[in-house]
Amino acid sequence: MTSSTKDLVDATSPSIASITEAFFSSTDGAPLFILDPSSDCRVIFSNPSAKRYFQLSDNCGDQWFIECWGRDKPDTWLDKFTAQFEKSSKVYQRIPDHLLRHKNSAKELCFIQFKAQEQLFIAAVIINSDTRVLYNFEPNAILSALELGDFYHSVLDNLHQAIGLFELNQNEKLEIVWLNEKAMKYVAPHTTVKGELVECYLPDSIQYSWGELEKSLKTSDVDITCSFLLGDRFNHQACEIQFYPVELLKHAGSKQFLATWFNVTQRYQKEVAETQKRQDFFNLVENAPDVIIRYDVLGRRTYVNHMFEKITGLKRDDAIGKLPTELTGIGKSTNLLQKHVMSTIKSGLAKTERMVMDTGLETNPTFEIRFLPEFSKVGAVSGVLLIGRDITQQEQAIQQTRTSETQFRSLVENSPDYICRYDLDCKLLYSNPVLARLFDCPISDLLGRTPTELNQFLHKRFGVDVPQEESILHHHLKNVLRTQNSIECEISGPTVKGQIHSYVSLTPEYNAEGVLSSVLVIGRDITELKEYQERVDFLSKYDSLTGLPNRANLLEKVSSKVINAALDSHKIGLLVIGVDHFKNINDSFGYKYGDFVLRALTARLQAIISSSSYVARIGADEFGVFLPAVLNRQVFNNEAERIANAISKPIRIGETEIIISVSMGACLFPDDADELDDIVRYADSALFAAKATQRGSIRYYSQELTDQALERMEFRNSIRSGINNKEFCVYLQPKISLSDGSLMGAEALVRWQHPRRGLVTPDSFIPVAEEMGLISEIDMLVLDQLCQYLSSWRNLLEDGQRFAVNLSAVQFNRQDLISFIEKIVQLHRCDTANLELEITEGVLLVHCEHLERKINELKSMGFTLALDDFGTGYSSLSYLSRYPIDVLKIDRSFVTDMSQSKSSQVLVKTIVSMAQNLDMKVVAEGVEDHDQVSLLREYGVDLAQGFLYSKPIPIEQFAEKYGLPVSKSVI
Repeated sequence: MTSSTKDLVDATSPSIASITEAFFSSTDGAPLFILDPSSDCRVIFSNPSAKRYFQLSDNCGDQWFIECWGRDKPDTWLDKFTAQFEKSSKVYQRIPDHLLRHKNSAKELCFIQFKAQEQLFIAAVIINSDTRVLYNFEPNAILSALELGDFYHSVLDNLHQAIGLFELNQNEKLEIVWLNEKAMKYVAPHTTVKGELVECYLPDSIQYSWGELEKSLKTSDVDITCSFLLGDRFNHQACEIQFYPVELLKHAGSKQFLATWFNVTQRYQKEVAETQKRQDFFNLVENAPDVIIRYDVLGRRTYVNHMFEKITGLKRDDAIGKLPTELTGIGKSTNLLQKHVMSTIKSGLAKTERMVMDTGLETNPTFEIRFLPEFSKVGAVSGVLLIGRDITQQEQAIQQTRTSETQFRSLVENSPDYICRYDLDCKLLYSNPVLARLFDCPISDLLGRTPTELNQFLHKRFGVDVPQEESILHHHLKNVLRTQNSIECEISGPTVKGQIHSYVSLTPEYNAEGVLSSVLVIGRDITELKEYQERVDFLSKYDSLTGLPNRANLLEKVSSKVINAALDSHKIGLLVIGVDHFKNINDSFGYKYGDFVLRALTARLQAIISSSSYVARIGADEFGVFLPAVLNRQVFNNEAERIANAISKPIRIGETEIIISVSMGACLFPDDADELDDIVRYADSALFAAKATQRGSIRYYSQELTDQALERMEFRNSIRSGINNKEFCVYLQPKISLSDGSLMGAEALVRWQHPRRGLVTPDSFIPVAEEMGLISEIDMLVLDQLCQYLSSWRNLLEDGQRFAVNLSAVQFNRQDLISFIEKIVQLHRCDTANLELEITEGVLLVHCEHLERKINELKSMGFTLALDDFGTGYSSLSYLSRYPIDVLKIDRSFVTDMSQSKSSQVLVKTIVSMAQNLDMKVVAEGVEDHDQVSLLREYGVDLAQGFLYSKPIPIEQFAEKYGLPVSKSVI
């Protein structure tokens, strides 16, 4: 106890009875009685609340507790009861059932042991058994406890309720005077807090609110209640504090407050949850797809949701408070609706009706409406809740289902597939007419049989040996019934058409209760398909024209022989034979003659090679001859020459004689190669070399061919290093105005300044770069270099002068295309008004993600968009209206042919006319003479580029030619 509190205690201590009477006499306090453990726990005090709760009379006697509480308990219970206080000052016990007033009342007492006047007593206070929180005490009683000293101080320290005494200091801040033990837990680990400011112990989150509270306490003479949500330190508890102004300590000019606070976290969380629940319910109702209306007992609307407004076209505020017939949005349906509402109010019974709403639409919707009566607390009908669901589609579906059932039955009965249903005993329940036609017998002869029985019946019917084992269909049918999983399989059996193959699906079927009831079997005749598959399998290994094994078959043979050859001393030879100028044969005489030549060569090869050798057609005009047992290279060479001489003879087709020559590529295992992939690849390389150098010759594999292949590989690799080393440079070809001959910009073209090969033209490296997926990086290098120059030319360029950069279709597959281009432009502070992006028609046909968005974003950045090589691509021109194209570039092929071709002139005129109508400019490519210029000017073409004006030249040379500065950052 603090010294301040001790000062409050009167020197002459009152008796126990008078103290307890003064403190606990409030009729609004918690039920409480006090026991004296030194005299068999006799009752020395019980307050009025306890007397009411336990229905005690004034003369119930001081033995009431031991007689009533100990009823039906052993004699030793009192000793055990008092012994518990040696371990704890608080003991919780359930109230005996015979002392409970009703089932919802509190069921637990808290026995608190305390000292008063050096003597032990036990106070029994009823508590909330769910949370073990003592019921509230009357504040006046608590105030008396502070005034009366040790006895009440002991009781208050043992309460579960936090209690404190505070006063406002001269700075109008609350200081702590005294806290009971429960309250001290909020300031732990501090043990001495008298005179401390309350705000020192509060979390930052409520400092402002606490300051406002202190202002209110300064001016208030009445009780104040407030709530706070504490922070992490107090596990986010919700706390409710009640301040009672008192005049307990006589300090001049100070105000004192007695405060009690409670942990109301559970109540707060419940309120938050209920608020959220109400909000969720409101959101659910407002966003429900159903119409929801509430009516009062007179049939007037008291609530309508958003769907009501949407269906009826009425405003919510206009509809509330009115009968359906007073304001309607459903025409003639209103009277019937109001009739059902009033009927529900009168009967108090829910009902469901289907109604067609007269909404004035072309097709009136059908609603399923539930009329639900609502009742007051006394059970009287207080209104009606209407829930209406649009079932128009369901009604249409029902009608469609009825139609579909008829159609489905017709489809099943007339299906080319046989459709059957088997029961749980694997017996046939139903079949469409297909089975009867297949087996040439009535359906009645088939029903009731299992698949095995049916199979045996059919074998007997068609005179085939009867199998005794279970049929495949029967086996799978039992598996479906056991696992309830669908199965697909192939079966075969005798029919009037002979042995047929069927592809069968077995699907479990369930009744309305979800219980497996049958299995649906659908079978399709795949006899022709099986024959086709066998044919396909043959064609996968053999050439359909010559009947020879194909390349895959040859590789398989070579593989097995290579493996075996590693175990003996024989060598293996592979010849790849190519017919020279075979395309000319097809072009000159026709494909029919070409096919005849291939069949004739096949016959010659089969006639001259040994039975141990192997011949295959491995390409359009290529044959492979596999020689599995070659003694040495000389023998291999002799055999190759013999084959070449034997087949290189004219072939006569009717009156036509066709001269034949062949080139050969040869490879010997293991001399030239020791791997399967190598022997075939090396022979192909040798044939390629023979055709490239001297047709009609035999070329043997050599290391030189590999070196050439490596050279091609080195070229591919050098493209990648060329990008990293910035070996790719920009050339510009000027664009000239046909009206006055002025420079109107240029097209940027890429060249490769190879460190060893010198200047490499685009036709050599662009296809390879596209194949390697590097063309996008080259395009961005061109854009970067061009922007560096345009940045230094910005103040010298005139309006309309634009420099074009090509964007390939691959670019638009880049996720970062827009951001990358934007980054380059911003880096060099380049004006996009001087930049033109050229794309081909093929770009607009690429189905890449967000193509239209990317093109529109480029347009919004200020770029001019040009369509390159126009007229050579896709026939549909719908993309011209879909995409924001500014310029059409006429392909050079049309410009070149204008002088000799009237059709090219018409095409150019048409393109120009279309572009003018679409407000687009036209650029002609490939202009090489003045006659072309005259025609283009006559047709209204705006700009031209071509060798007549200039070949593509390095960008530095372009700058010098047109008086523009050379960008130092590039040199």
